[in-house]
Amino acid sequence: MVVVFVLLLVAGGVAYVALRNVRPRDAQAEGTTPPRGNRGPEAIDAILNSALAYMNREEPAKAELILAAAIRENPEEQRLYLIHAEALAALRRPAEAYAAYERALAIGPREGETEFAAGTLANMIGKPERSIEHYQAAQRAMKSDPRPSLFLAQVQLKLGQREEAKGNLALAARLAPELAVVWGTWAQIELDENRPGVAAQHAAKARELEPRVTLWRLLEARALRRDGKAEEALRLLVYLDEVEQRDPQVMSVMGECYGLLGRFADAAALYARAAEADPANGTLAMETAGWFERAGDKATALRHAERAAMLATPGAAGMVERLKK
Repeated sequence: MVVVFVLLLVAGGVAYVALRNVRPRDAQAEGTTPPRGNRGPEAIDAILNSALAYMNREEPAKAELILAAAIRENPEEQRLYLIHAEALAALRRPAEAYAAYERALAIGPREGETEFAAGTLANMIGKPERSIEHYQAAQRAMKSDPRPSLFLAQVQLKLGQREEAKGNLALAARLAPELAVVWGTWAQIELDENRPGVAAQHAAKARELEPRVTLWRLLEARALRRDGKAEEALRLLVYLDEVEQRDPQVMSVMGECYGLLGRFADAAALYARAAEADPANGTLAMETAGWFERAGDKATALRHAERAAMLATPGAAGMVERLKK
């Protein structure tokens, strides 16, 4: 699912932000020289400030060394684990970052932002069931925040829990109806369940909220095409610039719509422009040949098929033979 894939990327990108959101509020990044030994709350504050100063200077490795040493001396101090998780995530060590979160949550308090960040990391390291547990806990603690519901739905979709995911998307939509990704994800679910009319409505909502995001426009066009509204689907895509129209998914939908409308020459022209921009793409050359053949232009079809054959594209040689007859 296209939208769910995007959400997975978002989940990866949000992990670092989520970690920053659970920084101890009383730790301000000042100075870089940590004290030695366990000297109580003031010493912990100084350690945290030193680590945060390194993090703010994009030196997470130095912060991680400070925090690892401090944790050995202060194994029950939750704040150290929270910043340690942030440093580990910045160093692209998500499994260790998640372990730091588990320890922080075990110590307590189990705050919503901490649960949310832990859920994001659990999802990243392939622990979706644990991710769901964390997101549900965050959902209970952050009743007015749409993020736990949105990301919980994403993980539930990975596990095939579609009805549960739709329920959480509905909750996220009530909390934040301005979030396009909620409507886009919901549209994809409806399309997968073969309800193109509902899918088109949700996708249109996402497009209205984020008109410059091609993904929502493409999703709406796919829904309209499946609903037998090829002309409306094309209107969403024909005004995209040529680079966007050369995207394989966009071309595929546009080609299908042109085909449904009997406009084979338009589809052939679309594919020919893309093939000209990517002459080493044998598959594209062969697809272009197919559209020209359907448009009745065998000579141009043969030229593209011969290029596909020259590029050793499977099936191209047989197509050349057929077009020569």
